[in-house]
Amino acid sequence: MGPFHCARACYDIGVPDLAIHGVLPAVVTPFRDDEEIDGAALRNIIDRLIQAGVNGLFAGGSSGEFCTLDEEERAHSLRLCMEAASGRVPVIGNVGSITTRETVRLARAAGEIGLDAIAIVTPYYLRPSQDELFEHYTAVCRAVRLPVLAYNFPQHGGVGLEPKTLGRVAAACENLIGIKDSGGSLEMAAAFLACAERDLIVLVGPEKLTLAALELGCAGVVTGCSNIVPGLFVELYRAWREGRQAEAVRLQGLVDELASTVPLHPFPSILKEGMEQCGIPAGRCRQPVGRVPAEAARTVSNVLAKLANEGFRAAAPKGVTA
Repeated sequence: MGPFHCARACYDIGVPDLAIHGVLPAVVTPFRDDEEIDGAALRNIIDRLIQAGVNGLFAGGSSGEFCTLDEEERAHSLRLCMEAASGRVPVIGNVGSITTRETVRLARAAGEIGLDAIAIVTPYYLRPSQDELFEHYTAVCRAVRLPVLAYNFPQHGGVGLEPKTLGRVAAACENLIGIKDSGGSLEMAAAFLACAERDLIVLVGPEKLTLAALELGCAGVVTGCSNIVPGLFVELYRAWREGRQAEAVRLQGLVDELASTVPLHPFPSILKEGMEQCGIPAGRCRQPVGRVPAEAARTVSNVLAKLANEGFRAAAPKGVTA
């Protein structure tokens, strides 16, 4: 596939032609001091991301602290994201939960909200078998008419979705359009690309794989770090599409430096710290995740200073509070 390949799927399931590709920030959920969702701050964040040129939004994922939200809050946050995007870019919402029953409820709520597509993270903690995962995904796919992406994050979920299982779901459910794979393996991404008899969208999660995954034929990247400096990721994707390989490699190196700060404190606190340092209010994480230690904050600051020297200092969009 050439550098201008853009994943596009069209399904006779009552939804419009849907293009999912490029840079999709995994949107953080900003909280007020009382740990309630800050709707105004979320709108600011989304306006800034869209004005920076991102290709879509991934809402309600790990960066959005979905596992700290109750079911009503998850639906509310997805609604806020959809309203803030206002049709400017596609919005994918993670509705995956620990049970099939709750996942179906959230998936149906996402349909009522009007999301463009949903993602379903593997049921965490329980470690279901591959046959049980097949039953889980097919049950949710059949409960809605929305395009569905599986969401594989074995490091956090405790279980990995195998390519063979994804291929079985794709054969059984035409509204299964692909997968967001955060496993961190380029080999696994390649296996997901080849697991079905029809084309599936593969989005990678770890930022370190961005350029390599695009060259492999993946559709794009879902990235938490783009909350901090979205322009860096937009420029990387643009350089790749335009065939400017040396520039894409250089920008990937900057992405790697930023991504290397994320493990310095429990996720996604570093994302919020970086945003705050760039003047973008995101609030703190919900407890028990606490404040970022001073040493880690200094490391983030040093990386952001380097990015600023490269022209990637974040700024709030016009009409948006910095």
